Amino acid sequence: MHFNFGLVLPIVLVGASASIAAASTESSSTCRALCLENVHNGSSWEMDQHASRDFSFYEVPSNFSSKLSPGSLLTVEPATELLNYSIPSGISMSRIIYTTNDLNGTTLPASAYILWPYAPLATPEQQKQGYPMVAWAHGTSGVLRGCAPSNYRNLQYHFMAPFLLALQGIAVVAPDYAGLGINTLPDGQEIGHPWLTGPAQANDLSNAIIAARKAFPSLLTANGPFVAMGHSQGGGATWSFAEKQAKEPISGYKGAVAIAPPTRTIDHLKDAFGNFTQAWAQLIIAGQPKLISAVTAVFPSYNYTGLTPVSYDRWFNVLKPLDGCLPTDSLAFMNVTTDDLAVPNWYNAPEVQEYAKLSESGRKKFKGPLLIISGEADIVVPHDTVEPAVDDTCSMLTQGHWNESLELVSYSAMDHFPSIQASQMKWLPWIKDRLSGVPVSKSGCVKTSVNGFRTDDTVQSAEPNFLEGWASAEESWKYSL
Repeated sequence: MHFNFGLVLPIVLVGASASIAAASTESSSTCRALCLENVHNGSSWEMDQHASRDFSFYEVPSNFSSKLSPGSLLTVEPATELLNYSIPSGISMSRIIYTTNDLNGTTLPASAYILWPYAPLATPEQQKQGYPMVAWAHGTSGVLRGCAPSNYRNLQYHFMAPFLLALQGIAVVAPDYAGLGINTLPDGQEIGHPWLTGPAQANDLSNAIIAARKAFPSLLTANGPFVAMGHSQGGGATWSFAEKQAKEPISGYKGAVAIAPPTRTIDHLKDAFGNFTQAWAQLIIAGQPKLISAVTAVFPSYNYTGLTPVSYDRWFNVLKPLDGCLPTDSLAFMNVTTDDLAVPNWYNAPEVQEYAKLSESGRKKFKGPLLIISGEADIVVPHDTVEPAVDDTCSMLTQGHWNESLELVSYSAMDHFPSIQASQMKWLPWIKDRLSGVPVSKSGCVKTSVNGFRTDDTVQSAEPNFLEGWASAEESWKYSL
């Protein structure tokens, strides 16, 4: 019999902070008894999904300085204790804290995890180049401190990507993104998370690769092969990463895979108000508080101007005190009407329009090969927002005579997360070929579609946690983590 005594201390320690959070949420003027009960249930469940309730690893190290260059290594945890993680046998894990830079060029601390396979994938140069790597960019987990996937028991995407890749002999380097995990500077200034800002998350991805190589130089060599990959928010980050490689290349880069990448989020939001009855429109409209927070992270002077009094109260007096991620976020705003979510036409403000330009992924020169995957039934990042971005980029590629490869593969009837699983037979061999030095067949643009078998009889989900099969309809928010 195995007793897990390690769980006792964190649970005891969190009691005081949980009481403080509960007291803080009770100051809300709009979230009444039932609302508070729901968000506290969600928050409690989220805490149970954390590998640790002690966030001491995510404190800013004393050796951090804003004068450090991006990609500097601050802290290395060589072997993470996996007792409270649900990571497959044979895989081990490390965590690092490193420096990244935001869109303003400011140096920030950030965290990342590294998954180590039991044995490395055999490639022609593996003996000299160390472990082949995938730099993994995760999708939306939330926008606050508690939403760092490196502290989730299943690392958020579990067997859909990171576990699968590591079990195939590939090291996985995965940033949490700025503002997640570590959310303050030494002087107490908050680090805002610029949600759905592809170029900012591309910085986090690039700098995590550089720092991970410094942390483990014999395993992740300076010129070892790697592929960037991401989904949803991470898909946009990965596309932006490919664009960054055209200007600031990292040695060993072999290509990128972007699944369900958002491209022009503010334009997508504007279109949603003209298609209000559509499921995709309701999802992006519901995300307005997070977008307003993202604009504020890039332009602090904007200072959440787009929030209404109701959404301001829910954000600062409900969600933030609980350090809530997607499940709690959805519960905190569940009974807020569309009119109370955001100030009408907030997205027309000059700062927001500038943010829209800065945050865009796609329609720029990139370094390939670039594989883009899209589900034709995706209600989170609709296919008809991905394909125009591909078409525009391909027109630029042709007119500019770029010697690059861009391939778009669409999957019939597949929703947001199912598209990752349905396309595995495409992206996994594609990644292995790139890591093994096999070139793509030719440059230019290719668009293909895959028609699935029995798609009416399969399970569809717009949420990541398909393993949470026992959640009742009333607790469907559990699928968000």
